Amino acid sequence: MSTPRVVPFLRYEDAPAAVAWLGEVFGFRPLTAPPGGGGPGHTRLALGDAVVVVAPVRDGEPYLRSALDLPAVSQGVFVVVDDLDAHYERAAGRGAEIVTEIEATPDGARAYLAFDLEGQLWAFGDGFA
Repeated sequence: MSTPRVVPFLRYEDAPAAVAWLGEVFGFRPLTAPPGGGGPGHTRLALGDAVVVVAPVRDGEPYLRSALDLPAVSQGVFVVVDDLDAHYERAAGRGAEIVTEIEATPDGARAYLAFDLEGQLWAFGDGFA
């Protein structure tokens, strides 16, 4: 896998639970894990060529919060997947809160939106023009 040029990073109140949930529900796999399996580190996750970083909320960083602490979400992560229908079925069947069903996007692709266990917004699609 080549080094991506843009890597979203997301903060979670319970980062280890988020890593496990994102793997089980959305199919991400860990690339690296924090020392000792927890603590102050971060975990890089991959889904195909997509990479995201999951890290815990930390004292002393009030500007980085979990989505649980926010009244609304103003951003999300868009991930292109090889088999959108299968991905949707997996996510819906394993507890993702589906925000929108699979639908056509203005650029001609298809996508759906879902919240994760702490309210981060994810979009998964079969293309991005």
